[in-house]
Amino acid sequence: MKQIIFILLTSIILSCNQNHKKDDFLGIWDVVSSTDFETGEVELLEKEFVEFKLDSLYLISDFEVNQVFAWRIEGDSIFLDEDGSVYIKELTANNLVVEYDFFGKIQLVLNKRK
Repeated sequence: MKQIIFILLTSIILSCNQNHKKDDFLGIWDVVSSTDFETGEVELLEKEFVEFKLDSLYLISDFEVNQVFAWRIEGDSIFLDEDGSVYIKELTANNLVVEYDFFGKIQLVLNKRK
């Protein structure tokens, strides 16, 4: 019985392991919405996007670069310079959902540009 529980627990832990690569993110992602978990406010965004390059991540609003970060991936998180991390909740070929808690917990939904 203990062996069965151990095997089940091990398979659950291994299935949660996300091995994202930088190549999965490269390109331009339009920010579709931002949700503030504390207030429940959802903001639909039209002129904001993120450009992932190999060594830099650009936050762009109204076609002006607002911030530039060095970035890396470890497990299920994107680390931006030394400013903190962003949890990768979902990643597909066309969609990216991330959560972060810098000044309140926020969820961003992004769609990859084609």
